[in-house]
Amino acid sequence: MGAEQGMGRNSLQSKRHNRGLVIGQLLTGACGSRIELARRTGLSKMTVTNIVADFIAQGMVEECEEQLTETCGRNPIRLRISSGAPRVAGLLVQREGIVAALCTLELQVLKTEEVSFLSVSKDQLPVYACEVLDRLLAGESNLLAIGVARAVSVDLRSFLEERYRLPVIVDEDGASAAQAEKLLGAGQEADDFVYVGLGDHISSGIISGGKVLRSARGAGSRLGHVSIDRNGPPCSCGGRGCLEMYAGTRVVLGKLWRSAGRKLRFAQFCRLSGVAEIEEVMTELIANLAVALTSMIRLLQPELIILGQDGMEWDDRHVQMLEEAVNCGEGEPVPVRKARFGRDAQLIGAAANVVCALCQGELLDV
Repeated sequence: MGAEQGMGRNSLQSKRHNRGLVIGQLLTGACGSRIELARRTGLSKMTVTNIVADFIAQGMVEECEEQLTETCGRNPIRLRISSGAPRVAGLLVQREGIVAALCTLELQVLKTEEVSFLSVSKDQLPVYACEVLDRLLAGESNLLAIGVARAVSVDLRSFLEERYRLPVIVDEDGASAAQAEKLLGAGQEADDFVYVGLGDHISSGIISGGKVLRSARGAGSRLGHVSIDRNGPPCSCGGRGCLEMYAGTRVVLGKLWRSAGRKLRFAQFCRLSGVAEIEEVMTELIANLAVALTSMIRLLQPELIILGQDGMEWDDRHVQMLEEAVNCGEGEPVPVRKARFGRDAQLIGAAANVVCALCQGELLDV
């Protein structure tokens, strides 16, 4: 979270913005003292002191040890997010189940609950969501808000807000994962990157200029429904030759079963790297992904590609093959890395939706 992304402004109108800026610097570890906060944000020392005092009084921030320096004068007191700071709940809503996590503001997972189902109607999803959240939040009184990451198009915000009397922040699963990776993950040092969640459903999230890229209607990216073959088979989305029909895990797994002559899980096949039949399928998967990702690179010029979900099972050699495939043309090389939050990036991303809103000055008393 660079200083140039939103310098603080000393005025009443920007009080909320300034408070979000300060808490964001502390959350991400960019700053650890009042003097560092003033230098990094551009806020006056007095403004920083007042904001920190408010946060300490509210139990959001606490002082710890002095920071030893070689200069004369008083050593600055280190600051950190308080152990008693409010917690956040993250809810990941997928086609095959719902998972919920209770997290600290630093996105450390404290507890999880989940429910699985083979098929469910949209009308039933709120019921399952509440079942999971009720178990997760039993006995929890210090909750800031609920974040939702959804892979299905269902409106849970008003339902959850009414039931739990808390703010609810909703986003798509890929964008949520990208938020988490930007805040405290593999994309923390990058202002422009693409997150790709590989699975039966291929999700994606684009960070541009340090923020999630959305359309004017609020929609995010859908890499899984980018066509890589205009003459390909029809997709449920109405298009043809969508990436998901070639690189979705269910499709790839079917090819691996037929090619290898045995039914293993995708992760097990990935651990058999080097077997000719498996390599042929993985090479095709990489080539199909590269077609879509190369187009995204040409359009967006990202600094980084982050792989999540089933991409976490790939061995390093396959990650390197994908990196080489997407960097076959001109321009700055774009590295491909695995998500720091691993297979949990979307779940933690649900909680990150709340934390990002906090860092933007929302959800804060002024």
